[in-house]
Amino acid sequence: MKKFYTARYEPIFMRSVVKPNILKPLLEYILEKEIIELQILNPNLIQDTYKTRGQRLDLLVKTKDEIINVELNSNYNETIMIRNLHYVFKLASENTERGNKYKVDNKIVQINLNFINSKHEKCEYLLYDKTHKIELTDYIKIYNIGIDKYIKNYYNNSKKFTKGEELIIMLDLEKKELEELSEKSEIVDNFKEDVIKANEDELIVNWISREEEQKQYEEVLYEKGLSQGKQQGLSEGIEKGLMKKSNEIAKKMLELNMDLETISKVTGLTIDEIKNFKS
Repeated sequence: MKKFYTARYEPIFMRSVVKPNILKPLLEYILEKEIIELQILNPNLIQDTYKTRGQRLDLLVKTKDEIINVELNSNYNETIMIRNLHYVFKLASENTERGNKYKVDNKIVQINLNFINSKHEKCEYLLYDKTHKIELTDYIKIYNIGIDKYIKNYYNNSKKFTKGEELIIMLDLEKKELEELSEKSEIVDNFKEDVIKANEDELIVNWISREEEQKQYEEVLYEKGLSQGKQQGLSEGIEKGLMKKSNEIAKKMLELNMDLETISKVTGLTIDEIKNFKS
């Protein structure tokens, strides 16, 4: 049976969620406020040290007064927590003007969509002075959204949900359940159509399959207890192989006259990197 990929996978998420009629109500539900303006930014982060890994954010959005980073976490553990905190403070640093006084134009919001191993449906975090029990600043705010907890609650309550929860639940439902939920919500119905189309796109499916193979291969390496040096060398080889495949897919998509934004979302390459294939 052919595997059905949900929005926990970045190419599916970018294809089905990153559009105003889906993304806007999803963010409004999580942030519990109306969003007037919504602008999608380039999600690339600058690598400032050789130890920094994964400089590309999953989704970076600007509203009237906030910079919002949305991260998809297929699992949730201490390592991922540290990585996400790095993103938060990196964004905060890049969006602060230095002078006689620090000038802050936009608040920084980090939304972590955690698909496995979450303890709660939703948690909201602020920088807090534990000793004096006061909030230090509202400039930085972090939300952890436990997708698996929302879905578990959805099934435990005989598929009942309060208004807005369907926007979280839909992100990781299998095809049959997603079709059932789509009958109760126009937004979910629009989302469902795009997810199904993305699963029928061989370029996207093949890309996800390669990513899964890489993760499985790395897990086997760790289980066999290979030395850290060998692991690093093999991981670098795998990454080079994936980059080669990304380049090949990008070239094929260019031949089909597909737009640069779509190619970038599917392959993970920057638009400048893709433009180089044209010359």
